[in-house]
Amino acid sequence: MISRPRQVLSRAAGRFWSRLTEETNISSRHLPVLCYHAISDEPHTVSPARFAAQMRWLRSRGYESVGLELVTEPPPGRNRYVVITFDDGLASLRANALPALAECGFQATVFFPPALAGATVWYSPQERGFVAAAQDGAKRLEFMSWEDADRMAAAGMCFQSHGWSHARLRGLAEQDAAAELLRSRHALEARFGQPVRFLSYPFGDFDDRVQRIAASLGYAGAVTTLPGVNSPRGNPFALRRIAPNPGDDLSSFAFKLSPAAGWYYRWGKAERSGAQ
Repeated sequence: MISRPRQVLSRAAGRFWSRLTEETNISSRHLPVLCYHAISDEPHTVSPARFAAQMRWLRSRGYESVGLELVTEPPPGRNRYVVITFDDGLASLRANALPALAECGFQATVFFPPALAGATVWYSPQERGFVAAAQDGAKRLEFMSWEDADRMAAAGMCFQSHGWSHARLRGLAEQDAAAELLRSRHALEARFGQPVRFLSYPFGDFDDRVQRIAASLGYAGAVTTLPGVNSPRGNPFALRRIAPNPGDDLSSFAFKLSPAAGWYYRWGKAERSGAQ
């Protein structure tokens, strides 16, 4: 959560940036990657109304949604691009996110663990992991069914790897981590007929060894829950993302997408984007 002084600064800068971008065309060398989880009216979650407002703001400013393959090699020109990603593939996405994406003509990438299709689990922010049963502070997570995933894929959404079972890859033996990534890719490619080339690290947990394993299996890159923007010359297996907070107004949202936000992420030491 952003502290109050930084939130005020973010909103003021966002209003300035919003006015500025209405009159100027920003180079596509800055290609933001947005990170969402659930879209719902539950506490501490981006609401459907706020998500829809953000998508409409992007459309009104001339943004086009693109895939992750363009992050490290942004296209030439001065068009505005954005990558929209969802971790986990939660059940709320079909009803609460897909309509706004379709209305605005946007595609998105969903990082989905096949073993959890249709499952309900409990996530503990304190332990930063799944727990066996409901406990104080734990969040109930419902993963979308294969049928809902099929409908989203038919609407143009791209499904990529979040591991086979959402296991914490850094804690696994090398052969087990490799099996998580291979089973996930094979299941998703067989189901949707789309190449699976990108990974979101489950729980945002990774190290050099996990990066090496993913690269050795033919993945092209991976996203993290580390906040910030990416350089075309950066590490494709440690891509940073921008996570809109539940309370962000459009001024804060606009600032987070601006090239100037790179300084904010360095200075503000923004927290990880709600890793799940």
